[in-house]
Amino acid sequence: MSWQPGVSAFVLSLAIVVGCGKGSSPTVHGKVTLDGEAVTNGNISFFSQEVKGPKAAAAIEQGTYAIAPQDKLLPGKYRVEISWSKPTGKKIPSADPGIMADETREAVPAKYNTASTLIAEITAGDAEKDFALTTK
Repeated sequence: MSWQPGVSAFVLSLAIVVGCGKGSSPTVHGKVTLDGEAVTNGNISFFSQEVKGPKAAAAIEQGTYAIAPQDKLLPGKYRVEISWSKPTGKKIPSADPGIMADETREAVPAKYNTASTLIAEITAGDAEKDFALTTK
């Protein structure tokens, strides 16, 4: 049996796809708390410290987040920004007449959500990165 050019190209393409996809980007996940309270419905963003490095973001739900490998977060140092609009318990008029909305305020101190001082070192494989934030 002889190889045909089309079959060879297909086998080579399959080998490249399988070989490159496995283990090329880490899965990053963890917990986020503020003064011991789980951050709910917040956001976390990772900004590469490299000149042309990747950026990835995820929702924080019930105090946990996960950034999957397909988001192309490569090993390296990242600046991390976290934000959370927490309900205040008050109702305010919404843009729709006659409808009241829940008032929210940014609960995470500015040092964590703008030009953050949080730095995370991401390594190959599965990386757990927890962030215990404080208001003090």
